[in-house]
This record gives sequence, structure tokens and C-alpha cells, in this order.
Amino acid sequence: VFFHGLGGKNEEAELQDSPKKTSGKMGNINGHAPCCSTVKYAILNTIDYGWTNETLQNKFCDHSLSMSPSSDLASRTIKDIIVLTHSMGGLTMAGALANGRCSFGDNALWVSMSAPMMGSMAGDYSQDLCNGDGTANIVPDLLELIGECPISLVRKSISYQNEKYSTPELNAAYVAAQEAYRGNVSAAMCSKNYHGVVSQYQIQSVLGGEVIPHKSPQNDRLVEFQSCLGGLSEGLFGNSYLDRFYSPKLNHADTAFLTHDGVFKDKQKPFSWLECLFGIEN
Repeated sequence: VFFHGLGGKNEEAELQDSPKKTSGKMGNINGHAPCCSTVKYAILNTIDYGWTNETLQNKFCDHSLSMSPSSDLASRTIKDIIVLTHSMGGLTMAGALANGRCSFGDNALWVSMSAPMMGSMAGDYSQDLCNGDGTANIVPDLLELIGECPISLVRKSISYQNEKYSTPELNAAYVAAQEAYRGNVSAAMCSKNYHGVVSQYQIQSVLGGEVIPHKSPQNDRLVEFQSCLGGLSEGLFGNSYLDRFYSPKLNHADTAFLTHDGVFKDKQKPFSWLECLFGIEN
């Protein structure tokens, strides 16, 4: 089951067979998950509900539990399933685990892509703009990326950890989520480069990577590599799609499987990475 991140406009009670209703927040991985007999997509409202929201966290758990008859509904233990999360979806899953809303059991594997485990400077940047001159000085191509003023509670929820817009409560939630992430994630993709493969998203990605005041040039446009690590050792990550913990040169759209594999570079093969997961020993 595949969960998208922030910005989902639609909500479907049932899991879907395709990502068509996800408002372009994740791509189609049908045919790229050879370990899975069934692939489903969760369509959730992530415009009105942020990653710390109890209801949203429970939906992540409920959808995951529904995928396998061997899952234990009484103890809320997820079994025999691969959970994929992109961006804020990773934070939401981590929050659900940290709060004891569900847990991973036998043969439950969690694959995380571009999770902002320390938040995103895009959230801080949008708040800076909204606290100044509103949207007047925003480059038009960045409107979709950072949202409009006044800033939503969801975008506030990804304020960077320990920075001026975060709160003691949010900082504590990040710490708990990071611990759950480190203790449960089975594979992760954290990018160090926002250019990515040639696609319709590339110009906006370069713009976001350069205009948003990230703490590091190592970012995928929205999420910095250090935030995506969430406390994991950088030494876990390699730059080949054969590495379970993958540090590619892909932008935020690429890591959501919205584009395609690069032709020549091992550092630009998100689909190959997904296809090779769990069939290798590393």
C-alpha cells in the first residue's frame, strides 16, 4: 500500500487500484513491485489534516491493517505487507507508530521516500512570506509548492524542527517520530540533488531547490538529505539503485515515482530501486 504526502485534495474511504485520484502526488508503481501480489493506493485529505493529526494517523494504520488477513486487528499489529510512504506520509506513519496507534509485526516492511523527519524549510519559507508581504513577491511557479496565504495548519506542521516557527510540542513530536522511524524503516530513499531526471517537474524543482532557504544544498527541492535521514547514519546510504538505503540524484517528484528512471546514471533510477528491494542482501 502506497501513501502520499502533503497536498492531497481528495479522500476515498476505500483503497484504490491506481493513483489517479491523488492530485498528482504519487505515480503508478503497478508492475514495479514484484514482491507484491496486490498494489493499492491510499487517497487521503492531506490539505486539512497534518502529520500530527490523530485521525490521519489512524487512517494510515487502518489502511495498512486492511491489506493483510494475517494482521492482528485486536493489537493493531500490521503483518505481511509492504508499506510505502512518500514525503509527509513518512512522518505520518512514524507518528502513528510513535503514538502506539499501530505497530509492525512479522514480515511487515516499511519503505520511505523523501520523508521530512526534521520538517522542511519550505514550511518556514512560506510562513516568512505570509508574515511579510503575502503572496505578492512569490514566483508564480512556487505557488503550488509553498501554498497561498494565510498558511494552512498542515504546512505549519512541517515547520523545521527547533527553528522559529516550530513549537515545543512539535519538536517533541519530531523526536518521537524519528525514533519510530529509525526503529521500523526497512528501506529509504533520501536525495541529495534537486535537479533530477528530465521531466515536466524539473524547472520547478530547480527553482524550489535554489529559492527556498534550505540549510543545505543537499535537498530534493522540498526535503533536505539531513532531514530525510531522521537520525539514521549517512553511512547506511549508497548511490546505487541496488542499495536498500538509496541516496540518489532525484527531485521530490522523482522520488514519488511521478517521472521515470534516468538512462545512464545509477543515481537516477527510482523504479529500478523499487524493483530490486528485498530481493537483495545488503
